[in-house]
Amino acid sequence: MKPCDFKYLKANSLDHALDVLNSEENVKIIAGGQSLVPVMNFRLSQPDIILDINDLKDLNFINKNSTNLQIGSLLTHTNAIDSSEIKLFFPIISYALKYVAHQTIRNQGTIGGSIVNADPSSEWPLLISLLNAKINVRSKLNKREILANDFFDSHYVTNIEDNEIVISVTLPKINKYCWAFEEHSSRKGDFAIVETGVILELEDNYKTIKNARIAIGGVGEKVIRLDKIEKSLNGLSIYDDLFVYEKLDLFEAINPVNDNHGSVDYKNYLSNSLLKKVLKKSIKSKVVFNEK
Repeated sequence: MKPCDFKYLKANSLDHALDVLNSEENVKIIAGGQSLVPVMNFRLSQPDIILDINDLKDLNFINKNSTNLQIGSLLTHTNAIDSSEIKLFFPIISYALKYVAHQTIRNQGTIGGSIVNADPSSEWPLLISLLNAKINVRSKLNKREILANDFFDSHYVTNIEDNEIVISVTLPKINKYCWAFEEHSSRKGDFAIVETGVILELEDNYKTIKNARIAIGGVGEKVIRLDKIEKSLNGLSIYDDLFVYEKLDLFEAINPVNDNHGSVDYKNYLSNSLLKKVLKKSIKSKVVFNEK
């Protein structure tokens, strides 16, 4: 299938883009186009106007200060993978994004497009949930900062208004932590059936878990933080058995469905298997230091 007829506009500045969003209806923003174009081809999205923001260089940046790393919404997956700042402060991002589809798509797809698409099986939504990110959005008359947990509503649904653009994502730095990420897909480059990431903040000479964060995707309407399991790990030594969590806490938190990728039982099995894998892998990873 091909998309319905639409009008194409190319924004020459951020103000121009915001003016269009404020004055027109049924507008869809396009940058890399890796999420929008396929759904348009299937006519799941039928915008009257396509607004191209790909040339807005002021949305393509990485800034850092003593407490945060800020990533512009037009940064591509490939640029994020290659960024020395991201590798230094958040190596889990560089690692996880290598699972995104294939090289051509990574070269074109952007962080903004990925999080607005809000696929609970994709890597960026899991990462910004795991990293307690804030999403900075702007309209012609207003600016907002949305917490990651408040940004995603459901499958492909976010808390962003039609007249708003994602400007950037703010990642609070984490000091003294280890990490791991894993996902399972039917074939290399496919969307994950299940994906899991973990951050373990450490104290007591890097021997004790101060604060655990665990996120899982592909088994619910949006990425899920495993709060009960996180709390069960806090205070444990990294030399303890980290598999002491209750399986019921995992299975009650997730909500997989039967589909052509697998049954509920299979996805439950994958969820538990990947959780154990990332916990085991994280304590063997190099500790990340982000002193303020």
